[in-house]
Amino acid sequence: SGIAGAAENGLGIVGVAPGASLYNYAVFDDNGWVAYDYGKRALDSVRALNGSGARIVSVNMSYGPSAKGDIFITGELALFKQYKNDFVIVRAAGNDGSVAKFEPYSGTASKDLSNLLIVGSVDANNKISSFSTRPGTACISTKAKCVASERVANFFIVAPGSNILSDYPGQMLASASGTSMAAPHVTGAAALIAEDAQARNTLLTPTQIASIIKKSATDLGARGVDAIYGWGLLNVGAALAPVGGTTIVTAPTVTAPTAAATAKKAPPKKKTRFGRSRFSQKSVSDRSLLSGLVVFDEFGRPFEANTAALTESTSPSLSQRGLDMLGLVSQQKTVDFDDGETAVLAWNAAGVDGEVTSAMHMVSGGTEVSIGIGSPHLFLAAIPSSNRAGEPQRFSQIMFSSLGEAGDIFDEAISVGFGTTLTDRLSANVFAVTESAFEAETAGLALTEQKAETGSKADFAAIGLSYRVAENWSVGGSYAVLRERGSVAGIVSQGALSLGEEALTQFQGVNLTGKLDDKWSLAAFYTRATIDSAGTQASLFDAADNWGGDHYGFMLDARNALHENSLLRFSLTKPLQITSGTMSVRVPVGRELDGTVNYDRRETSFDSSAMPLEAGVTCLAETGYGTIGFSLDLVDTNVNGAGESGISVGTGFAFEF
Repeated sequence: SGIAGAAENGLGIVGVAPGASLYNYAVFDDNGWVAYDYGKRALDSVRALNGSGARIVSVNMSYGPSAKGDIFITGELALFKQYKNDFVIVRAAGNDGSVAKFEPYSGTASKDLSNLLIVGSVDANNKISSFSTRPGTACISTKAKCVASERVANFFIVAPGSNILSDYPGQMLASASGTSMAAPHVTGAAALIAEDAQARNTLLTPTQIASIIKKSATDLGARGVDAIYGWGLLNVGAALAPVGGTTIVTAPTVTAPTAAATAKKAPPKKKTRFGRSRFSQKSVSDRSLLSGLVVFDEFGRPFEANTAALTESTSPSLSQRGLDMLGLVSQQKTVDFDDGETAVLAWNAAGVDGEVTSAMHMVSGGTEVSIGIGSPHLFLAAIPSSNRAGEPQRFSQIMFSSLGEAGDIFDEAISVGFGTTLTDRLSANVFAVTESAFEAETAGLALTEQKAETGSKADFAAIGLSYRVAENWSVGGSYAVLRERGSVAGIVSQGALSLGEEALTQFQGVNLTGKLDDKWSLAAFYTRATIDSAGTQASLFDAADNWGGDHYGFMLDARNALHENSLLRFSLTKPLQITSGTMSVRVPVGRELDGTVNYDRRETSFDSSAMPLEAGVTCLAETGYGTIGFSLDLVDTNVNGAGESGISVGTGFAFEF
């Protein structure tokens, strides 16, 4: 009894559950164990105490039959079945050092005796004690051969049982060995588990307590439930931590599985996560919004979550734009035609991630057509060439830049641009991009790891009109729509933390484009975005409702300013940032005894004072030896305050032989 619950009072030893109350019952008479005599009387007494308000959660039975290999005495298992819902029954395995024999039982042991734990002994090195009975492949069944769930091993666990110091009659301490020393460790652990769960407003059944002890055990011997150690070594610390995986609950109540369900492998759950936004200061990356959030383990016990572990950063070490632009040094022209009236330029280029982008630009009269497969950043880049088709549509460049972080969703996409002159001053433009439905081609050596699948999908379409106000200068207006699945404004989220299964962002913008001289050109733009989402019924978050954000900046390009067939670009932009609207979330913070989940409703407004900036320089030049490239990107998530800043530099070159 001291091993299970000796008090922490400075005298002698301390038990596994020092705060537990101990009860002792006689189960033998002059004839030894009689199942339906003293044994039943003792177990009925425990049941009666529980009925009057006691909370006895486990019964330790450290005795055994005299026959070698036997664990149970005749009638014992049939008796235990009657107390399945009353308490955990902890049974010492026996000390004859043999392998367990077949134990006849007329019922289904895995269902009828799911509260039973058979305990073997290990030594100080966690090796099976020489005296300990081993489970082998023996069955608790009507037949000597059975499925794994009906074997003794499925009820078997080991605990320290060699040279264990404990209380001894006569107010003494003494060391002893045997499975009778191992079993009280498990009995005390059952009491601790029940006490800890009750402090979390969770009442565990005897079956659940036994399942927690087995599933949290440290695996020893052959992997999995084996013929020597069964489930493995008792691990109290692991039993008091989440067992069987955790779930963020969004329903009004939480329930634990039945005994049958605990014996089965749980189906894979949909991943729960959300991404961080670099530029929206008050968003799902605001960890205080989710502080105190609890997750529930397989048995309905709540545990405070590490919300930082749920947050995934979408910020690459080197900007995606910079990575893709450097890929242009490898571009190979497949069509290069310009007769002054019609110009066509087609090319392939492999990004530094090894993925190939193919593009074709055509200019004929007042009409432009562009088609690309692969990275939109590469597709929308200007090519160092004297061919007029080497300059992509400025409208497409501006509209794609307005996507901000959502643009990173289009890792592999089909892009189409079209522009035509309507009158001598008025022109119309269309740009669309959608994720491709086939695998990207990979060429050469990838210098960086390919990006992991985000699980999000998107389509983007834009239309605009441009009016020429002076020679080489035009002003324009635009309207665009971004439809996302699995993300909102580029913030990837899933499961219980989803911001919406679908999101619709509408953009309205104005722009100014023109040429400063025969080498330098300028584009300035402003875009306002409105974001709405849907499909948060299974999420803690409310859907986005009229969130607002803006994006503005300029691009300054120079063609042939440094070298013949060279390109130089300077850009300064305020990335798309959510600046208005309210984010609402209900945070699970605990539970009641009846399983009702306690939610804390919280709201936060987006930070409109933050001022993020991105600056970039890109240079590409064709030389007699090949193509060289340079990229520099600077980012500050808030130049007005304590923002995060970073710099990335990249160079690339491709030799021609």
